[in-house]
Amino acid sequence: MTSTSGTDEPRPELLETIDEAGCYRLLGAVTVGRLAVVLDGHPHLVVLNHLLAGRVLLFRTREDAAIARVTGEGLALQAEFEVDSAFAAAASGWSVIASGLLVVERDRERVAVARSGIHAWAEGERDTVLRLDIARVSGRRVGAL
Repeated sequence: MTSTSGTDEPRPELLETIDEAGCYRLLGAVTVGRLAVVLDGHPHLVVLNHLLAGRVLLFRTREDAAIARVTGEGLALQAEFEVDSAFAAAASGWSVIASGLLVVERDRERVAVARSGIHAWAEGERDTVLRLDIARVSGRRVGAL
C-alpha cells in the first residue's frame, strides 16, 4: 500500500474503539441525537434532545408522538440512541451508540430532572418523559484528530 506521502510505508489505522467511560462522557457532552426503534415492523428514527442521568438517557417528547403512544401503553421498546460529531475538513469524527429498553418514565424525580434539564429545540409542549435504560454502549473514533 502506498501512502499519500509518497512512501511505501503503510498508513496507520485511523479507526479506534472508544472505551465505555469515553462513550458515557460523549453521551453527556452533547444534547441531541437520533433514537431508533421498530414500530409496526418498520424502522422509526427520531431526532431528540436528551439528558444523560447516570446510566440512563432521558428524553422529552409530545404525548401524541408515536414512541410515546406505544411506550405509554406499558410496552418497553428495544431502542438504540446515537450521538456523533464530525469535522469534514479533517476527515475525522466519532459516533457512540447506546442500546437498551425504552419506557415511559414514571419516577417523579427523573421526570422533574428531564423537564428542567432538557430544552427541546422544537417548540410546543414536550411533557412526556421517556427513559432508555442503557444495556450496552459502543463507540468509534475516526481520523487523526
